[in-house]
Amino acid sequence: MNCKRGDLAYLSADCVDEGVIVEVLTSAGLSANGVPAWFCQSRSPIDCTTERTNRNITTTEFAVEDRYLRPISGVPVNDEVTDDIKEPA
Repeated sequence: MNCKRGDLAYLSADCVDEGVIVEVLTSAGLSANGVPAWFCQSRSPIDCTTERTNRNITTTEFAVEDRYLRPISGVPVNDEVTDDIKEPA
C-alpha cells in the first residue's frame, strides 16, 4: 500500500485533476475493482464521478484507490534538542 491513515498525499488519478493534495482519513475497504481504497479529504472542492451512480459531483471528501495516491513525506522531525552552547569557564 502507498499510504496510511494520517498521511498527506497527492492524487495521480484520471478521475480528478492530477496533483490535488489530500489528507488520508481512514480505510474505505476494497473498491469495486477489488483493490484497497481510502477515504480522503481535500482542502478545496474537486469534481469527480461517483462509482456507484456514475454521477458528477463536487466534494471535499471522497474515496480513492490506494494506487492513485502518492504520499508526501518531509524531513523527519527529531524531538530531541541538543545544546551545543558551552557555559563560560
